[in-house]
Formats: sequence, C-alpha cells, structure tokens
Amino acid sequence: MKKLWKRFGAIAMMVVLVLTMALPVMAAGTNSKTITGTPSASDTGKVEISGLTEGDTVTFYQIVKANYDASGFLGYEAVKDNTIALFDKDGNAIYPSAEQITALALDPSGLKSEGPVTAEGATVSRELAAGEWLVVVTPEDATTIYNPLVASVYYTGEGGKTIESGKVDAGETYTINGTSSYVKKSTTDVDKKITGGKYEGKEEERTVAGEHGDDLAIGDTINFQIDSTIPAYSDEYKNLEYEISDTMDAGLDFNQDSLVITVGGASVDAKNYDLTKEAHGFKIAFKEDYLRDLAAETETARKVVVTYSGTLNKDATTNFDANQNTVKITFTNKPGENQKAEEIEKKTYQYTFEIDGSIGGTDTTRTHKTHELIKTGEGGSVADGTIIDDGWSETTVTSPLSDAEFTLTNTTTGKVYTAKTDASGYMNFKGLDAGSYTLKETKAPDGYSLNSKEIPVVISADYNTDGTLKSYTITVDGNNTSTYEAKYASDNSGNVTEVHEEAVKSTEIKNTKMNNLPSTGGMGTYLFTFVGAVLIVLGVIVHRRNKAVK
Repeated sequence: MKKLWKRFGAIAMMVVLVLTMALPVMAAGTNSKTITGTPSASDTGKVEISGLTEGDTVTFYQIVKANYDASGFLGYEAVKDNTIALFDKDGNAIYPSAEQITALALDPSGLKSEGPVTAEGATVSRELAAGEWLVVVTPEDATTIYNPLVASVYYTGEGGKTIESGKVDAGETYTINGTSSYVKKSTTDVDKKITGGKYEGKEEERTVAGEHGDDLAIGDTINFQIDSTIPAYSDEYKNLEYEISDTMDAGLDFNQDSLVITVGGASVDAKNYDLTKEAHGFKIAFKEDYLRDLAAETETARKVVVTYSGTLNKDATTNFDANQNTVKITFTNKPGENQKAEEIEKKTYQYTFEIDGSIGGTDTTRTHKTHELIKTGEGGSVADGTIIDDGWSETTVTSPLSDAEFTLTNTTTGKVYTAKTDASGYMNFKGLDAGSYTLKETKAPDGYSLNSKEIPVVISADYNTDGTLKSYTITVDGNNTSTYEAKYASDNSGNVTEVHEEAVKSTEIKNTKMNNLPSTGGMGTYLFTFVGAVLIVLGVIVHRRNKAVK
C-alpha cells in the first residue's frame, strides 16, 4: 500500500509540477489555504480573474480534474480524453498547448462548467475544485476581445495539505515555454479627428475649430487622422476581418495621393492589405495572415494610424447641413466560424456658411431663408421680427433693388466672392469660412448711384463637443447680428431636430437715384450747372455781336 501511495504521490507531484510551472507565466499570483483532514473532492481553491471590465461575464470549464479515493488525493487527468497532454512520451511534465486550449474553448461540450459570473468591477472570483480550468470571458463591450485564459487549483506541501489557486490577469500576455503566444485581452475602437488644413491656393496651415468639427470655405483642404488598434487574435477566432472604411459626403473630395497607413509606427507593406480608393473615400482590408502575426504583439505594435486629406467642393451643403466624413471599422469579435463581424463608426462634421441663403442648406426640411444683407432704393425700408407660422422671424422689405453687384473679400486669405441682388434685394454668398470679410458694392442698379461704403462682416461659430455645429452668428457693420442655434437628437447621430433664430438684425444697404443726388449743403451742384450754361450762352451772343460790328 505504501508503494502504491508513493507511486500515486510521484505521479501527483509530476502533475503538480505541470500546473505549478504554468502559473508563473499565466497568473498574477496565487491564493493559498491549508486543508484539514484528508484531501477530497470537496476541496476548493479561490480563483481570481482580474483585468476585466464591469459587466463582462466569466465562465469556468474544468479541463483537468483531480482523482481521489478513500485514502485521499491520487493524481490528475484530463476531463476529456485526448484533449490535454500532461506528460510527453518520456514522462516529462509539459504545459497544455495553445492549440489544446483553443480547441477546448471552441468546443467545451462535456466539460464541467461553473458560472457565468458577471463582473461587478474589474475582478471576478470563484471557488473551484482542484484541477485546471479554462476561463472564457464574454465582453460586455463589443470593442473588447478576450482570448481563452487558464487558471489552476492544485495541492502542494507535504501530504498535499495546502491547496494553491491562481490569480490570473486578463491584461497579460499568454506565454508558453517562454514564448509569447497571444495577448489575453485586447481592445479595439476607432477615433477620427481633424488635424489641420490649408486655404485654397495657400501654403500656410489654417487653424481648425476642433478635432471633430470645423468650418471651411469651398476649395479649402482639411486633414484627417484615424486611430485604431488591431485586436490580438488567437486561433480561437476564425475567418478574421479587420477593415477600415471611410466615406465622405458628396461635398468633400478625397485626395487620393494623401493616404498614409502605418501600424506600430511603421509603414505597412502593401501585400498585407487590400486597398480600394474612390472619389469620396477608401477601404483598407488587412489580410488574415497579417492579423494573426500580430497576436503576440503589444498594443503599441498593433496601433493603426491612417492620415489623409479632403477638399470641400462646390457641391458642399451649407449652414446646419453638415458635410460629414464617416469612418467605420469592421472586425471579428467573437470566436468560432462564420461569426458576424462587429462595426463601429465615428464622424467628423465639416461646415461652410451661406449669407442670405437657406438655414438648412440643401436640407429640404429646413428651407427658411436668412436675410442678413438687403439692398433697397431710396424710400425703402426693412422690418425684422414678424413671426410666421414655423416660428421664424420673417423680414419685411419695401422698395428692394435687384441687379446690384457686390464683392465679399476674406481679410485673411484675400479670397473674393461675388453676388448680385435678386428681386427681393437679397444677395447670396455661398461656401464661406468663419472669419472676417469686407463687403463692397461694385455696380449699382441702372439709374442709381454706387454706395461706396466698405462694410465689415464677421462670421463666428460655436461647436458641441461631438463636433456638430451648435450655433453661428453673422455680424454686419459691427452691430447688426443674426444668430442661429440648432438642437440635435439625443442618440448621438448628429441629426438636427430644431433650428432657432436667437437674434436677427438685417442690414439695409440703400442706394439713391442718379437724378436726386444728396447735397452737402446749400443749393448743391444744380446752381453751378445752371450759371455755367447761362454764361456760355451769353458768351456766344457777345462774340457774334462783336463780329457783326466789325
């Protein structure tokens, strides 16, 4: 009997060695407690899994179990035959392989399970029987990828009176025989930001309003950056996908030669991805072999950065009708075959402004016309503040003048915009950046004198934290302001639900008729004209009389 116990003891110690050897590279530490009495199937050890996210669920599957008889602990064996090799052909203790762990994670049928347990913080613990346990974490957040974990509960000490149990950190790298195999937990997401840009025809960088929202003029360039991280995929994940696609609205042209792709700070060989370029966007699809090769790399080494630029074109929408740029990542986030890939998207919002134009740009649900600049003749007038059915202030104009021509010059870039007044006296300038301008009449309507005054115009904008346009103000001649404010849907979609006028003051630019020029005091020029004509006539008469006398 003593020989038999020694034999079992030797076997047990060899298997204990297997599990003990695995712990330093799989676990963040151990728990330990003393067993009273003879080791039995009722013995448990506390396994702790840390590095989780609140809401994750954890399920434990026993892959190696302890055997007992009346005399106590006998040794370990695989729960399912031919799934875990405890010894090599020479009888040496070996680690469970990544392939064995992956296979069991894909098909845990026939294994004893404990859980699932929902993480209320970053750690989950469970009292588990002696043996080795496969730990499968199902993330609460679709952006997180978990590879299978392994935790052990085993006997140590003289007579197996102490039971040790693992503390496993899901944030560490799974290592076998000193070789990194894959990262246990990885997180992917995507961020898109505006990093700068240039004015049309200029080399100097222009200042942007924010990382997720900006205003610019038609013809200006805007620079973008996409940041993401490729997950660390073990062989548990099949048919790997990781794609980055970017789609711009029709008002933004993709500058195809500007695209730069890096992973881990280095350029990626073109053989490792498929690239599709279009007029308003692109798609990068990384190849499966390349994705698998990154499994054991650090998060920094798996970081993807894509930079590129776009140009606002003549099809740009105006005012609160944003020109959107949407990035989407499509990636595998569930183990097994034929799993639907997850999608995450982020947007930036690009705006350009319009004077005397539709508040909603081409948005047919908001067609109210703004009236910041109005041309009238003498005797004309402008009355603001009449409320119409939709809650907007309607401007009433008398004696409007059409066919007056104006220029609006950006004082920073020197860019000049032209407009001609319509039958209602309005002049439409489209595709404007926020900034300072000078308005000047260059041609008066027939029969009217030119108004030579140079009028300052300032467009300013205020943005929400997500990049959507909160409000914008057009100030004319220093004090006439028109402010418009938008409200958005609560679902973070960027959709406008309402637009209100916060304050409106139209600016009247008046012309006078040519035959009624304003005087500067006294009788004006008409007296001088009359006197001059009389003197000329008298001179002719005198000249003729003198000639006749001779």
